[in-house]
Amino acid sequence: MDAAVDAGAIPIVDKKTEYLRRKLLDVGNDEQAEERIRLTADFEAYRMAKMDAYIGMRGSHNITELAGVTPERMKMFEKLLFTPVHRDIRVKKTKWVVLRWPTPSMAQQAGMSTEDFEDFYFRVCCADYAAMTKAVQPLKKLMNQTDKVRITAPGTDLTFSIKDIPAVECTGNMNIPDGECFTAPVRDSMNGTIAFNSPSIYRGTPFDDIRLTFENGRVTEYSCSK
Repeated sequence: MDAAVDAGAIPIVDKKTEYLRRKLLDVGNDEQAEERIRLTADFEAYRMAKMDAYIGMRGSHNITELAGVTPERMKMFEKLLFTPVHRDIRVKKTKWVVLRWPTPSMAQQAGMSTEDFEDFYFRVCCADYAAMTKAVQPLKKLMNQTDKVRITAPGTDLTFSIKDIPAVECTGNMNIPDGECFTAPVRDSMNGTIAFNSPSIYRGTPFDDIRLTFENGRVTEYSCSK
């Protein structure tokens, strides 16, 4: 906060916890939860609309805190709060950056001590993004010239087109840490199967052994450990 003030900003600080977020989503009946989320969204949307910049610093003591929240309540949160406040206002109308703060739960997930993980994390965050921006240009050029793509790996054989879908370099302008050059498939061009061999946690729920089969851009089969 001191640095923000020294830079001439007017910082507005809001501290949240995943424990309280779970309570916001989980307690009471559906009508109570919906009204609670709508009111919270109204307050947060008003405040977000007043901001010029947004810094999201996130880290949880329990990365699966939201695991017990039903999919219906999570959809309610996405629709009524996250989308109107963040996707419609924050992303489109503010300068923003989102990053994690290393916590013991993140170190545990990585199979590292807290101190070793902190050192690793901050080295990654402090990458030479100017050099990364220069280094990614050949890949970006290749992707912009590419039509057909095939990905093969154990359990994976996927083909699709990226023709005329511009590649976008991500080198520390928004998310930190960063380092990717992404595009998207032509919608109806995806065919084959992709399998993921690393676990993923989304909204507090862990998923593993995810497998998707596509036919002309549509998922026709899917499986997961959950």
